[in-house]
Amino acid sequence: MDQTHVRTRGTTSLNQTDARGRAFRITAFIILVLLVLQYILGMIANLEVQLPSGSVLSWVFRNSIIIQLHIYLGTLLIVVALVALILSLVARHPVGFVAAVAGLALLVFAWLSGVQFLATQQNDLSLRMALGFMGAFIAYLLGYFFSRVHSSKSSQSEQEGTLGSVQKEVIKGKRS
Repeated sequence: MDQTHVRTRGTTSLNQTDARGRAFRITAFIILVLLVLQYILGMIANLEVQLPSGSVLSWVFRNSIIIQLHIYLGTLLIVVALVALILSLVARHPVGFVAAVAGLALLVFAWLSGVQFLATQQNDLSLRMALGFMGAFIAYLLGYFFSRVHSSKSSQSEQEGTLGSVQKEVIKGKRS
């Protein structure tokens, strides 16, 4: 009966750790997909939308569904990035945490550059949006990849630890 209890506790701990890491990886993957969509919308806006001169903030919300979607998706990305940051903290995954912080900072940088671009239409601000996008994409890609490697290694070592304690219990049971 004690053996079952030890095995159950080890499995439960393993499942919780794996689930926490899995939640972060899923969120990082969702961010990567949203970033690809954001890129596509940004390219369509850059190639197809002709902005009037001056500040175009009010014009955008009356005349350009593409730029509106680009703005809404950028805002959604920041919200999902905050979720990824929280999940990396809960998972206690240092690489995921660094990736989430870097990705969030770069997304905020890109978002603020976009707001400034709509107010001034300076081309360097469009470049800043692109650089923020690229940095965030790389950060989340690395976070996704390295959290998978970390999870599989930690899962294997936890399984070995659980098996080791179960084997010790079996040996104790045989000696008694």
